[in-house]
Amino acid sequence: MIEVNAVRIIVIDNSIFFRDELTDGLRQCLPAGSLVEKTSEPVDALEKVNLFHPDAIVLNYTMSPIQINGQWFINRLREQGDIPIISFGILPKEKISMTRFGIADYIEKPSEKNITQHFFRLFVAHIEHILHSRKATHKTTPAQSESHAPASQMTSMRPGTIMTRASWKQQRMASPAHAVPDSHTAEPPASFASNRSDKKIELIAIGSSTGGTEALSTILKALRPPLPGIVITQHIPPLFAKLFAQRLNSECLLHVKEATDGERVENNTVYISPGNLHMTVHRNGNSMVLACGMGPKVHSCRPSVDVLFDSVAANIGASALGVILTGMGHDGAAGLLKMRKAGSPTIGQDEATCVVYGMPRAAWENGAVERQLPLNSIALAITQTARI
Repeated sequence: MIEVNAVRIIVIDNSIFFRDELTDGLRQCLPAGSLVEKTSEPVDALEKVNLFHPDAIVLNYTMSPIQINGQWFINRLREQGDIPIISFGILPKEKISMTRFGIADYIEKPSEKNITQHFFRLFVAHIEHILHSRKATHKTTPAQSESHAPASQMTSMRPGTIMTRASWKQQRMASPAHAVPDSHTAEPPASFASNRSDKKIELIAIGSSTGGTEALSTILKALRPPLPGIVITQHIPPLFAKLFAQRLNSECLLHVKEATDGERVENNTVYISPGNLHMTVHRNGNSMVLACGMGPKVHSCRPSVDVLFDSVAANIGASALGVILTGMGHDGAAGLLKMRKAGSPTIGQDEATCVVYGMPRAAWENGAVERQLPLNSIALAITQTARI
């Protein structure tokens, strides 16, 4: 077997049984120190590829025709960078169609009763051969030009306009495709406006879920000091929270780190809630301090955006800015409403630029969102509202 260093692999398979079996089998056969992650959801897979920076992707053939926003999943994977994709399936003839997609290798999967340790060793041998060959090739060829960067890093959305509740109804009539039922068009209670003040913004609180890692990257890369501290709850597993913070820190002018229990919030610093821990903010004299702990799941989530926003509303009040981004479900909507009632300015990502318009929609419909903006307008709005 070709010797290679420890590697990172992501297994993408919609079969729970075989995904777990393949993941465990690869872990046993790969070099010591290797990491193998797994997922069954295409959007989650794209986010994990971005965070995990795998050396190779292992993909079930049956997932290749899945479409995301009109584009085949396998093409979206290839846009993530120069990462070899090894596919597998039960029919040998599928290898021809997969190689047309630019797949590095295709492995025939045996029947369930014939899966043995030999199959996993064979799979690892294919992976190692591909990585070894690519490493040798890269030694003799020039580095890729910037034009080969992932498409997600090369394109930006056309700037949009700010939407307020006062203008929403008018836009609905002009854009029926994005209309929300009339029962949700009511203006927020007038008492919200009376709670607003001209207090200086001391903290920025952001919540996000599905699609949030890229949305956060877009926003944070556009922010410049001086700004107050930023606290973020993104639904993310423990390992990926640290990797995500490290990735953002390498991309941004602001300092980005994974939050730790008991640390003080500093200006020009972004704190990512640790995976599987809730994060809250509290006053300690003139300082703001983070608390990170277990606690029960909220909306089946830990960390929960509502837990963060509730603490900000209670302890920071009108001196905080609240932002809710793309995500499934309604985590954060109730907490953002509490922030707005406490006098906080609030921003929500618009439907057109969300991967999943769930959390922002729930917050928009319950009156928690003061302004609804396209993704590439949010950094400017944050700067205009909160710049020190």
